[in-house]
Amino acid sequence: MHKDESAQMGIGTLIIFISMVLVAAVASALLIKTSGVLQQKASQTGQETTKEVASNLRVDRVEGERATYGTINIDDGTLSNTSVDIPRGGVVEWISTSGSFTVNVANTTVDVEDGSYYEHRFLEAGTYTFTVSNTTAGSTTGTITVDDELDYGEITKLHISVSLGPGSEDVDLSQLIVYMSDGAHVANLRYDTADTGSEIHLPTEEYITVSPIRIRDQSTFKANQPVLRTGDIMEIVVDIRKVFSEEDTTYDGLPTRTELSMQVRPEAGALVIFDFNTPGAYFDNRYILLYY
Repeated sequence: MHKDESAQMGIGTLIIFISMVLVAAVASALLIKTSGVLQQKASQTGQETTKEVASNLRVDRVEGERATYGTINIDDGTLSNTSVDIPRGGVVEWISTSGSFTVNVANTTVDVEDGSYYEHRFLEAGTYTFTVSNTTAGSTTGTITVDDELDYGEITKLHISVSLGPGSEDVDLSQLIVYMSDGAHVANLRYDTADTGSEIHLPTEEYITVSPIRIRDQSTFKANQPVLRTGDIMEIVVDIRKVFSEEDTTYDGLPTRTELSMQVRPEAGALVIFDFNTPGAYFDNRYILLYY
């Protein structure tokens, strides 16, 4: 009898062939998926690298502001002192150590929240009356005597002008970190992103403030959106007296012949490092050019 078994061999070959096709299909799908993920990763990395390289933040100049301060601490409406003497051009600050209050001075009325403060600069000599009031303690009145002389103290504020280089990506200054040290003190400062108001606020012991010097399209600056673009010039203000007095309560400001090291870290882009030495004498100048 004649047996024809070639069909069985053909089925085995077909099974092997189909298995190879299935394995190849699975491998191809895996390779396609992997290549897609790698392409996405490479594209994202390329964009981040381009942003890092293209975001060229520049520090144009740093000016120091000298001032003489008078401080009035308020505890639930109770004033630490009701008589303050300052020179012309000096600043008086009302600090709320407990409770919210309203201060009225020189035809200006300001509401100050618990834990915050208000400062007023007096450019004219004379005697000023101020009133502090809240809902629980009522009103308390005090006087401020401003002498007719220009007698400034140490440097208490730093005004840092920043801009972007040609072709730079926009920089969100609300993500900016400022490092500073004079050898005896060190501090890390940031922007107060919790303040959602559009008005420019004052610098504090832990926060910087940002204000516009020039905006390229003449648009309205909003403090809750401090974005620096090419052609813009912004000013970063640091209250160095408040910053360093956090660890040294006797600190009055940046004295003469002092080296200050600073670093500005944007959200994307290179770290800006610079340092400067204060001059040997401040003379009668209110503003001192420290770096340019």
